[in-house]
Amino acid sequence: MLFLFPILRRLAVLAIVLAIPLVAGELVARKLLGDAVRSAVVARIGGSAQISFGSTPVLWQLVHGHLNVSVTAARVDFRGLPPVSLRGQLDDIHLTSLTSLQGAIGAVTVEAKLGPDGVRDLLSSPRCIDSLPSSLAAALTARPRVLIFPGHVSLLPPVGRSAELRLRPRALGGSVDFHVIAVVLNSAPVAPSTLDAVAAQADCVRQLGDLPFGLRLAHAGAGSGAVTLGFAASDSSFSAAG
Repeated sequence: MLFLFPILRRLAVLAIVLAIPLVAGELVARKLLGDAVRSAVVARIGGSAQISFGSTPVLWQLVHGHLNVSVTAARVDFRGLPPVSLRGQLDDIHLTSLTSLQGAIGAVTVEAKLGPDGVRDLLSSPRCIDSLPSSLAAALTARPRVLIFPGHVSLLPPVGRSAELRLRPRALGGSVDFHVIAVVLNSAPVAPSTLDAVAAQADCVRQLGDLPFGLRLAHAGAGSGAVTLGFAASDSSFSAAG
């Protein structure tokens, strides 16, 4: 058995020598492609993006003709929204030009989150507040307090609870619609007829402009402490220049 040790040692050294170019190539590929994806994302949404190719080697993904990339970013600009934090997935990226790092993206999904400050920026617009009955608008003021619960958003006066407007966010075409579901005055819900009148009168819809990567708003909902917006797109494009 002792005579095998030199052979095994030589094989181990050979394996290490052969692995060095692969490791170097993997690092270079991750650097080039990571910079390209980051450049494309930042050019379209601003902010600072973090890119991940997952645990699967990039070279292995390239050999099979497609890439899958995860993106996270904070305080980015989606047209028509205050700055949001997001996480996204770019799947089935096919490189059409390796030299210029251009390609097609089979599918893009993005989840954006708005905290209380962002929701207040959306809902304290004159269009929304001025569409409410004057007594309710006066109680809430132009800068209401915002609490976000699973299923709904509550607008309250800056101090106290003399009035409360509860809204349910939902996707309505290419807009985020905050639909009135309850009005509470002095701790008592208003009559159903009054609620229906307020809901019909309120105009708390925020139109979204042209979104990056051809994204469309797919769903909206309120969770604990944040409003989540889901976006999706297919057959989009990719380039280092954005």
